[in-house]
Amino acid sequence: MEKSYANGAKNKGSILRNIFNRDFVVSAIVPVVIFYVFNKFKMTLSGIIFSGLWSIGVVIANFIKTRELNALAVIAAAFSGIGLVGSIISRNAAFYFVSPLVGNALVSLIFFLSLLSRKSLIEVIVEQSYLKNAPEKMKNDKEHKFVWRFLSAIWGFGNLSQVILGAILLKVVSMSLYYAVINIYGNILSILLLAFSITFPKIYFKKKRQKIKN
Repeated sequence: MEKSYANGAKNKGSILRNIFNRDFVVSAIVPVVIFYVFNKFKMTLSGIIFSGLWSIGVVIANFIKTRELNALAVIAAAFSGIGLVGSIISRNAAFYFVSPLVGNALVSLIFFLSLLSRKSLIEVIVEQSYLKNAPEKMKNDKEHKFVWRFLSAIWGFGNLSQVILGAILLKVVSMSLYYAVINIYGNILSILLLAFSITFPKIYFKKKRQKIKN
């Protein structure tokens, strides 16, 4: 049964090559630079609007060009969009800075709450992608369920760490530094979490097979 997951993960190996591609870098790093420049000239709200539009524009342009979506770029653009609309409506730049923290808190809560249900969030995602046609015996295997619940907890704590870091930064550093640090930290963390979610099951099941053979 572990081989079935490994084969599925192998077929999805291209995910790793696409995580940190050009479009993701452009949609994640350039907005920070745009905001920093505008904020330097005391045009914070304008910086928010243009950086948000840039992130969303990159995702749309990439989809029109390739008909494919980079998951991380979409997430970054979604947060930018929420903050952008809220900032324009409220005319308050603080909304833009707080919205990602609220979003991360909600995502973290969803991951943790899924641990109380029969299937954790990661398990649902994996079954819909890697193990779509896998037999029920494999899906109900305790070893598989342990891995998916463990990864769901890791993602929950990862998103929670962004909320805690962001809340601290908002109180001790300038808005421009907060914006840069929280964006870069969030992007790097997402990459590490995705990479870990792909490699950990392979290593875990490989060690299990070795123990059985010995």
